[in-house]
Amino acid sequence: MEEGIPGHAGKTEWAKKIQGFLKERGVSFEAEGEATRIHLDDIVVEVTEAESGEGYAIVITVPLPGSSSEALDEATGRTLASAMKLAGLLGAEELGYELDTSLPGYPSLRIIVEYGDPNTLADKLIEALKKYLG
Repeated sequence: MEEGIPGHAGKTEWAKKIQGFLKERGVSFEAEGEATRIHLDDIVVEVTEAESGEGYAIVITVPLPGSSSEALDEATGRTLASAMKLAGLLGAEELGYELDTSLPGYPSLRIIVEYGDPNTLADKLIEALKKYLG
């Protein structure tokens, strides 16, 4: 299980807080500076700079069915439900969505929550992951 990329962990307190929590819980993640990619089964959660350039964002990426037979698969439904549960646990007033169809046959949905304050982002993400992971 990966616990980050040695020498590339965040130097800011808020990034160290997130990455430390993930290490404690044994959650698979990759880190390069403040950017952190967390692996939760089929869901990928990224902490990154906001696209607007102001603040940071939590981006939950979930694979979508590429065919109608995959859409009927129970695992697909569970994965989508898990992603929406995590998004709900973040307690955001507004969620942004992006549909990524850049890879034919492998569409994905990105659920985006932006934060102006990285310390708030860290606290909300850790709180949500504690509830999500049980």
